[in-house]
Amino acid sequence: MDDAGEIHAFGRSLRRESSVWSRGGEELFSRSSRDEDDEEALRWAALEKLPTYDRARTAVLAMPEGELKEVNVEKLGAQEKHALLQRIAWVGDDHERFLSKFKDRVDRVGIQLPTIEVRYDNLNVEAEAYVGSRGLPTILNTYANVLEGLANALHLTQNKKRKISILHNVSGIIKPHRMTLLLGPPGAGKTSLLLALAGTLPSSLKMSGDIIYNGHTMDEFVPRRSAAYVSQHDLHMAELTVRETVNFSAKCQGIGHRFDLLMELSRREKEENIKPDPEIDIYLKAAATGEQKAEVVTNHILKVLGLDICADTLVGNNMLRGISGGQKKRVTTAEMLVTPGRALFMDEISTGLDSSTTFQIVNSIRQTIHIIGGTAVIALLQPAPETYELFDDIILLSDGQVVYNGPREHVLEFFKSMGFKCPERKGVADFLQEVSVINV
Repeated sequence: MDDAGEIHAFGRSLRRESSVWSRGGEELFSRSSRDEDDEEALRWAALEKLPTYDRARTAVLAMPEGELKEVNVEKLGAQEKHALLQRIAWVGDDHERFLSKFKDRVDRVGIQLPTIEVRYDNLNVEAEAYVGSRGLPTILNTYANVLEGLANALHLTQNKKRKISILHNVSGIIKPHRMTLLLGPPGAGKTSLLLALAGTLPSSLKMSGDIIYNGHTMDEFVPRRSAAYVSQHDLHMAELTVRETVNFSAKCQGIGHRFDLLMELSRREKEENIKPDPEIDIYLKAAATGEQKAEVVTNHILKVLGLDICADTLVGNNMLRGISGGQKKRVTTAEMLVTPGRALFMDEISTGLDSSTTFQIVNSIRQTIHIIGGTAVIALLQPAPETYELFDDIILLSDGQVVYNGPREHVLEFFKSMGFKCPERKGVADFLQEVSVINV
């Protein structure tokens, strides 16, 4: 009986010691994290008392030493700016998670992000050019063209150029939240269509028809503030690095509506007593205010496009060693992705890129379009089957006319009804290219 009592008492003492040890372990391992959470909560409580204008510029920043610091993103020192860029580096590494968290924050306060629907109706594009032997780029033809141009300006001779039709009465709708693939053989008019939709068509080309953004024609607003055109030609300053090139583009094109969105977010969250996600909050504030706003967006895009490994390398040219041709193509894309424009028109962005890199870039754009609600038209010559599956709609051009404009899921059924059946082991994109050539 005494032995049983001793054993029972010994068991109670063991349980008591183990519980004390577990509580001690909890104190030992989680005290710092709990203190950090308490400190962050106190700082957020102080931020909530600030006016909306000051609150949109103040954030809680974790320094490398582990200290939580309340900073003004418009007045950051060198050490604070370095800590800021380190903290938000995950944005480029996990692009989809960032977009989802941002969308959740916006939806929580009932803000609808702006979207753009582009309509084009009876669009015609014509060019004047010399044909035959006069169209050859010889020295004699060059001088003859200059002299004839002067004579035509003085009304001394008649214009011998002939009108060449590039697009013939094309019509269609490009909807937001959807990726549109523009297909067609060379010379079908893909570049002219993209230039016209982006409002950057050269003055040497004559355009007729209507292009409407959300019910507004081109003469009612500035298209270049709402749309971005990515050229198929890579024209850069060879002496600048990749980071400097993209950063210069970001500074020139501004932040768009990001600051207004941040102010409205801060106002509504303060009214509804909502604490935002700290990582999303500091990124939005850093990207909309302060001297580092262009640098923040630049680092994000460089990560998404895989250019961070060559960010400090010169772009280069034929006379100066620099990055590769595929990287130059990605730099051209990055220059336009840093714009605040909601409509993207991209021309042959896969030239010089392997299929996996093209898939990565198109997939990143797809995530942005589907989650945030942008508008994108991308022209690709021969996309891989995996890249082709990322698109929602197809526009197929042939000799300046639209052969098909609609959902990707119905394109094979449409051509089958017209007597063109895709072979079983043939890529759908290659099949569509062949059909467009046959129709010519």
